[in-house]
Amino acid sequence: MMFSLIIPHHDIPDLLVRCLKSIPERDDLQIIVVDDASSPENVDRLKVVEKSFSNVDFIYSQPGKGGGAVRNIGLGAAKGDYVFFADADDFFTPCLNQVLDDVLKFGDDLSFYNAISVDTDVYTFTYRCWHLNRWIRMHKQHPSKAEFELRYAFGEPWCKIIKRSVIEDNNIRFDETRIHNDTKFSYLVGHYAKSVRVDQRAIYCVTDRVGSVSKVLTPERLIARAKVFADANKFFKEKGVRRFDERAIRPLAKFLMRLDFKDFRTCKNVLVESGMSSLAIFAKLLMYPFYAVQKGFVSASQYKMRLFG
Repeated sequence: MMFSLIIPHHDIPDLLVRCLKSIPERDDLQIIVVDDASSPENVDRLKVVEKSFSNVDFIYSQPGKGGGAVRNIGLGAAKGDYVFFADADDFFTPCLNQVLDDVLKFGDDLSFYNAISVDTDVYTFTYRCWHLNRWIRMHKQHPSKAEFELRYAFGEPWCKIIKRSVIEDNNIRFDETRIHNDTKFSYLVGHYAKSVRVDQRAIYCVTDRVGSVSKVLTPERLIARAKVFADANKFFKEKGVRRFDERAIRPLAKFLMRLDFKDFRTCKNVLVESGMSSLAIFAKLLMYPFYAVQKGFVSASQYKMRLFG
């Protein structure tokens, strides 16, 4: 078995069918769907889907543990030399079949691909994957800079195909958190992969969907986000990677701007526990307007791209 594709699923069997239909039928492709405690009604519907896709391995997980945990379950069942991931509400483009053939030809530890994004209901174009588009486009003129960003900043699991030995030899797994459970997995894979290839082809369609996990940001989720990226910055410092991810500070700045001092103190304590000194936190907080302006320039470029292509 050459490839294993892992798809977490929760309560969207109709969208899962769309995803499965977009995957080419190949004898060397293992497809694993891990259900994360869907409702009894949707589990019944999923059983019907299972009968229609005999080439797919279905695993039912109880109780619900979130995307990171079910992806780890999928990794435990993976048999392929290469692993890649999809979300159940997304789907692949027709070039995936040729891309998989090329992966076997080149044999890199890690390869990155482009994506498109659409609204899941009306299929109008959206800009959910603009950050990936920007780095893939950058690779034409600044390959080393683009590769660095893809290795350490591109936290989503999709649009990358990974040699499974990189994952297993370095004991890499997803965090089992409710938000950014894929961030650590992604930068660890990026760090330990020896050979990296960047491909301009868009193999994947990321959909925008009302009510998706990424759109819901409670104070608890913001604090969890701060910890994830503070831990990332600690790893970068330990490994000599010249990078600071400002997303560790962003929740703290949001709480301060809201005058939410209770959550501000909780968030600050989380950053301290992750290894940041109070002085470093204060200094980065002072720098946050610079990061915000920088982000504004990127957003302006994105808006210009929307208008003029």
